[in-house]
Amino acid sequence: MDVVHPEGREKGPLVALVLALIVLGLGSLYLTWQSIAQQRKIVEDHMIMTGNSILRGVDNNIFRIARTLRMGNQSAPLFRTMTEELFTELAKSEDIEFVTLFDRSGQPLVTSVKEGMHPIFQLPEAVAEDIEPGRAWHVMAEVGKTSVLLSGLQVRSGIAALLGLEEPGGEHGGGHGQRRGMGQGMGPGMGPGMMFDDSRSSVYLVVGLNAEKHMRQFRQYRQAATYQTGYVFLAAVVLWSLAFAYLRRRGASRKLVRLERFQNKLLDNMPDGLVTLAEDGEILAANRSARELLAPDEEDGSASRNPPEIVGANWHDFDFGRRTAENNPSGPVEWEQFDYQDRSLEILSLPFQEHDEDEASESRQLLVLIRDRTHIRSLEEDLNEAKRLAAIGSLAAGVAHEVRNPLSSLRGFAQLFATKLKGQAPLDQYAAAMVQEADRLNRVVTDLLYLARPRQLDPSPINLAKVGDSLRQLMRFDFEDKQIEPEFDFGAEPVYADPDALRQVLLNLISNSLDAIQGCADCDKPGHIRLTSSQGHKGVWIIVADDGPGMDPEIRDEVFKPFVTGKKTGTGLGLAIVQNIMRAHKGRVLIESEPGKGTEMKLFFPDHVAEGD
Repeated sequence: MDVVHPEGREKGPLVALVLALIVLGLGSLYLTWQSIAQQRKIVEDHMIMTGNSILRGVDNNIFRIARTLRMGNQSAPLFRTMTEELFTELAKSEDIEFVTLFDRSGQPLVTSVKEGMHPIFQLPEAVAEDIEPGRAWHVMAEVGKTSVLLSGLQVRSGIAALLGLEEPGGEHGGGHGQRRGMGQGMGPGMGPGMMFDDSRSSVYLVVGLNAEKHMRQFRQYRQAATYQTGYVFLAAVVLWSLAFAYLRRRGASRKLVRLERFQNKLLDNMPDGLVTLAEDGEILAANRSARELLAPDEEDGSASRNPPEIVGANWHDFDFGRRTAENNPSGPVEWEQFDYQDRSLEILSLPFQEHDEDEASESRQLLVLIRDRTHIRSLEEDLNEAKRLAAIGSLAAGVAHEVRNPLSSLRGFAQLFATKLKGQAPLDQYAAAMVQEADRLNRVVTDLLYLARPRQLDPSPINLAKVGDSLRQLMRFDFEDKQIEPEFDFGAEPVYADPDALRQVLLNLISNSLDAIQGCADCDKPGHIRLTSSQGHKGVWIIVADDGPGMDPEIRDEVFKPFVTGKKTGTGLGLAIVQNIMRAHKGRVLIESEPGKGTEMKLFFPDHVAEGD
């Protein structure tokens, strides 16, 4: 399939427009030169009309002078004198350069110019042969660097007689027509004059009409037309250059826009947060990941779906922002760890490098990179926990092998003694205590094995209401015996978990609450245990709360470690097992407890994610 780039589609019409302008310019050039040729023809026709009128007038005046004279000895000199005066008077006009009568040999007979300054004009052979009496001819020539229109005709035969010339008999011939030619050369020692074909004896009247004024106007018109044509071509070249410069600039602008869009998409799709800070800590720019990491944690997950804009906020308003501001950005560049809204963030602050004087104002800005290490920290904790459990597993296996068999024998004998010594105080009490302690030791070994053994879960959607009813029935006697009022207020949303593991987690937490309330002398009786659930972002929260004595901060931070407990009779493995089960579900468990205000255990079970999602 042929691929047509958008730039090519846009360049085509523009190039066609410029080519059309060039064609228009060529057409204008052609029309201009046609107009110049037409204007020259008009000027020449006007000059020829003027020259013809003057020529006819001079010819008529000569003829009138000839008619006023009678043939005689004095006629020829008198005719010459009167004709010369007429020519001299006419030559005083600005439009007439000279008026001369020539014979066929080219000698001036009567002229208005001084002697030795007669113009030379070589009559074309075709004109000389075709010319006839009464027919005028016109020739453009240069006389003394002046453009002159030469208009001439063959005068009447009587004029030749008055000039003392004999007309040759026969046909003078000559057709008609006008031929234009340029004068050639100057005869040696002759000055300006005329040269004719001397094969026939004739007298010619030639009038030199000054064509400079007419030709000056024509040259001005031609110059204006030339400039106009040049302007058109110059405009076409300029428009051509501007068009391609515009295309190049537009192409560069589009490349810049595409690059900017690519950078924006790249920044918005980065898994790490990127924030630009001003010198005073104002957030100048932030990508989507940064907004998600720094957004307030909403239970419905709206902040993650539509993270609020943080541009314009101050970095120092965040707890970790104040601490990062205290560090010297010019010192060693190191990642710093911070806890923020149940997330483990890793933050790196970098100063902008100054490369140009124009960027001096930006040299104090900071570039902050934010990475979410919550999952990595969870994996690290799981790894450490796995190492601890591996050690516990090895210990539990040895204990089970070395302790359980002797323990079973000891428990059997203790139970036998308790039966034999029944009613013999205090021996029967000692025997009963031995049985109880053997059972407690057996439970410790069992919990160790359960904690160390990897769990194979089979999660599925579970109706929490049914789980609540089952727990209520199972622990009914415990609630009544310890004066506890349970409240089960599970929501309609199902939880995705392993049924047996979920029951074990809830039983462990309820047992801890029962022991805490029973062992609290200052707590109100009856006590309360409340189990609730709510839909969170990408999962379900289950909360087990009691109004017991609460936990000390020192114990609260360590309760998930094996063998750490605040109860006198506890093994310290219950909450470690709970955390192990929650990690196997890829969930988490949180504790909110203060002395004298009870305890809340929050369990988060993530929603089911199909493979490939």
